[in-house]
Amino acid sequence: MRKYLGMFLLIFCAFFLKSTIYAENFDTSNIEAEQLLVKNDLNDADFQASMPQVEFKSTFMKMIFILTLLVALIFFTFWIFRRLMKTKIEQANLTKNIKVIERRTLSPKSILYLIEIDGKKVLISESNLEVRKIKDLDD
Repeated sequence: MRKYLGMFLLIFCAFFLKSTIYAENFDTSNIEAEQLLVKNDLNDADFQASMPQVEFKSTFMKMIFILTLLVALIFFTFWIFRRLMKTKIEQANLTKNIKVIERRTLSPKSILYLIEIDGKKVLISESNLEVRKIKDLDD
């Protein structure tokens, strides 16, 4: 979960930096417009008329649309990776003598595996310190 959160934060920061650069470019055009005002001694009404009008509703809707697409892309990417990993494990189980039948997480640091070795099922546990055989299972 931390890996996914880190990836999301990385994408968000990259998008934010791009937006910041765009905002700096926009601020530069405002400075140029203010310099024109000083040079031409225009009054406030003429200055407002010379500035381009920004439609905030369309800009906001565009932002929401892009945000929705990014979130959908993130979820789609995670779904594809999960599916590919599951397929990879299933293909490995078809061609090998040792097959991982089931994996169950008990805590962040301990996992139970039900594996099959040459037709015999074995329950093993994995922790930070060791991998231990718990029991042979007979069908």
